[in-house]
Amino acid sequence: MTTTDVISNQYKQKFEFINFRNGRIFDFSVLLICCLSFGFSWIESILNYDSHHWGFMYVQALDLKRGLIPYKETFPAYGIMTTWIQSLSLTLFGERLISIGIATGIFYSFSLFLSYQLFLKFLPKYAAFFSTLLIFLLNGYIIFPWSNYFCYTFFLLSLLMFFSKKNVFGSGLFLGFSLLCRYTSFQAILPPFVFFFGYEIIFQKNTKKTTNSRLLFFALGFLFPNLLFLLFLLSNSLLDDFWIQNQIMTLQSKHGLTISNLLPNLFKSIFITSLNDVHDSRRIFFTIIFCWNFVTLFYFLKKLFLNKNLAPNEAIVMEFCLVTLLGYLNAIHSYDLFRLINGSSLGVGVIIYSVIQTSQRLGRKIKIILLLPLISICFIWANSLIFSASPTSAVYIPWRLDILMGKAVLSTEISIFKGKLLKPEYYNFYRDIYQHISKFDHSHYIVNYTLDPVAMIINNLPKVQMASIYFPLIEQAYPEEAKRIQEIINTKKAVILSDKDIHLPGYKVIFSKTWFSGEVPWIPWLRNDSLAMIYISVPEETEM
Repeated sequence: MTTTDVISNQYKQKFEFINFRNGRIFDFSVLLICCLSFGFSWIESILNYDSHHWGFMYVQALDLKRGLIPYKETFPAYGIMTTWIQSLSLTLFGERLISIGIATGIFYSFSLFLSYQLFLKFLPKYAAFFSTLLIFLLNGYIIFPWSNYFCYTFFLLSLLMFFSKKNVFGSGLFLGFSLLCRYTSFQAILPPFVFFFGYEIIFQKNTKKTTNSRLLFFALGFLFPNLLFLLFLLSNSLLDDFWIQNQIMTLQSKHGLTISNLLPNLFKSIFITSLNDVHDSRRIFFTIIFCWNFVTLFYFLKKLFLNKNLAPNEAIVMEFCLVTLLGYLNAIHSYDLFRLINGSSLGVGVIIYSVIQTSQRLGRKIKIILLLPLISICFIWANSLIFSASPTSAVYIPWRLDILMGKAVLSTEISIFKGKLLKPEYYNFYRDIYQHISKFDHSHYIVNYTLDPVAMIINNLPKVQMASIYFPLIEQAYPEEAKRIQEIINTKKAVILSDKDIHLPGYKVIFSKTWFSGEVPWIPWLRNDSLAMIYISVPEETEM
């Protein structure tokens, strides 16, 4: 029998939402956590005013919904599966910004439930619940409608099916979906399964035939969606474009990183940057998770190579340690908490497992001493979960109670803002842009030289650029697009957005306004200065 066979026989808990036979209170509690997380994500979608990240993902989904060909007419930045799911959300919930937040929130809340199910493979229900609660308190809701949330949910589904043994093809299929949600996740999500199968082949020699069969079906499942995607690229002559655009995204997000300093930079973030920020206990906790899982993995590997058989629980904990450590590679270019949550949060369960195993040999007083830090940290994190006084690693833009209680603006004229509660300053800013651009009909094209996708899409003027924000590398890689833009400018059919007065012959500036850091906070962060401007330039002969 394989390790997974033993685990499946030992733990007969089915993949179901509520187990009515025992531990119902913990099942219901986890469902409540998932519902709370989704509700908070919905509220975040309503209140958030990060135009850059939300608009960037929204325009990709909108383009796909409207039938534009990916990698030819639009720019799916991270993974075609993420863009497709979010385009489906625009069909279900309407063409508005909150729709992609709702879809992302559904996936994140489901990932909490899947984490609970995975913890049940080696933890009692009360401990699996507590581990899930810690993850929720670490990061209660989505920050961006980013591909990590979709990628990780499919990855957890793949793990769950793999360890249940009943549907190894489905495990490979969901791993394929995970990769298609975020292409750069391969270094974190593929090696664990190589290790899993290697462990079964090398250390469970009596099950070699079964393992080979499982490996075959797993590979078929994984290859199925990826080969379909490859066929789509080949049939539309898009393979070169796919490669070029992913290179552009890699270069765009390097932040001075090279192959030689990627890992040193990651370790610096884990051990130096995080520990220096004494006010951010969440990042410090992920340093503890890394160290704890590294030591635990080393302990089990040492035991394994000393020819000592691992118990079923020990084998699965060892494998979870590996998943956790490799999950940090999701944050190798940008050490953000939401990337760690969607990559390494299973390591929380490993810590709880170790505490339980250790406490069994200790007295009652020592057990209480071990539990006190974990209980204390729950209260600390709960206090900053939603209405944080200032930004944290889990809350980039804290909710404002006055906005929720009636000081917000509801937009009726700007369709993508429907359902949102907007700060008056934010609403006025985009209303001015909307009114200035609305004077131009659809014979004009919008050209965007800024990092603001919302300003570009707000009036639904036809666009000529693949990407919703300005990428100089795209101009270099696609001279045909640059030529087309120049033709539109020369024929005086362009409405141009820029972050400076570009002084184009035959064009005049009809609008310029400053973004202040308290109004649109992502602009200074991206530009590394205290304020930024947006300009709208139009043909001089235009009557205003």
